[in-house]
Amino acid sequence: MENNSTTKYRLPDSITQENVIPLFGEIENLGKHGKIVLDFTQVSAIDAFGVALISHFKRNLNDLSMVNLKSEIREILESAATENTLRGPEETNTFDGHILTYIRNKFRGMLAHLKSYTVLLADELTHTFGYLLKRRGIFPGEIGNQLFMMGYDSFPIVCLISFLIGVTISITSLDQLQQLGADIYLADLVGFAMIRELVPLMTGIILAGKIGASITAEIASMKVLEEVDALTTMAINPQKYLMVPRLLAITVAIPLLVGMADLVGIVGGVLVGHFFSDIPGNLFFNKIFETVGITDFMVGLSKTMVFGWVVVFTAGYKGFSVEKGAEGVGIATTQSVVLSISLIIIMDCIFALILY
Repeated sequence: MENNSTTKYRLPDSITQENVIPLFGEIENLGKHGKIVLDFTQVSAIDAFGVALISHFKRNLNDLSMVNLKSEIREILESAATENTLRGPEETNTFDGHILTYIRNKFRGMLAHLKSYTVLLADELTHTFGYLLKRRGIFPGEIGNQLFMMGYDSFPIVCLISFLIGVTISITSLDQLQQLGADIYLADLVGFAMIRELVPLMTGIILAGKIGASITAEIASMKVLEEVDALTTMAINPQKYLMVPRLLAITVAIPLLVGMADLVGIVGGVLVGHFFSDIPGNLFFNKIFETVGITDFMVGLSKTMVFGWVVVFTAGYKGFSVEKGAEGVGIATTQSVVLSISLIIIMDCIFALILY
């Protein structure tokens, strides 16, 4: 049916490998005569070949539009578009003697990466809120598995590092306080520094090295082994299926990690005060409670929550944008950890400027 050089083409009930070739010829011929409207009313099944067909014409036909898409078909096509975006730009790391050209290419590459990162961030926020409302699209029990790995498995290292940081800060500060006869203010210093600054920062860095590297390596391996493509072929959105459980798990795990890390870090300060300055433990805790309030705890918790989300988003982005091959998995994992730690420190500076 043609109207003002517009052709409406009704697609069959399935766009699969068997009928992709004839569909390609028909749509290509119609594209030579004007605008095309693809009607998806009857489409109930589409595989990777069909997705490739639609993606090809979306890129090459400027006057192509689609109507009457079912939600599952739309989700498959959007997933394929997101995956192509997350592959990232082609970068030129060689210097050809033109410094301005080199700087320009690097700057364009950074902008392209920022755009892809923002796309993933927006998609995952949408998928997460959608899952909380509908409770569909996630493998049952996966949130619990991720929570065990991010929370229970991370408790020992987070608590150990927090304890040692508390002891170190207390020992280095006590010497200066003793010269002024202000030993008791060690409690104020340890409580404030641990709860608002050191525990959030160290927990974020530990999560970047432990959780971020694990997520990136897992998703990148799935991408290299084409398991991500298999999920798309089965009409499963890989970004939603793989990322939403990890985002929800890190959201639940961080308050538990922060609470334990704060307590253990303060205990380290209590021990130093007791053995090196004869400060009673009950007096140490009373002084902390006078100085540090629930607002300080919530500030530290909020910062750590942001750091945890940054780690998961960055790990997912690097995992989905990995290049083919085992070498690409290693490179993506390394880049994920470095980028996560860099973003955590930048965010911490921003928090400092806002809060202080």
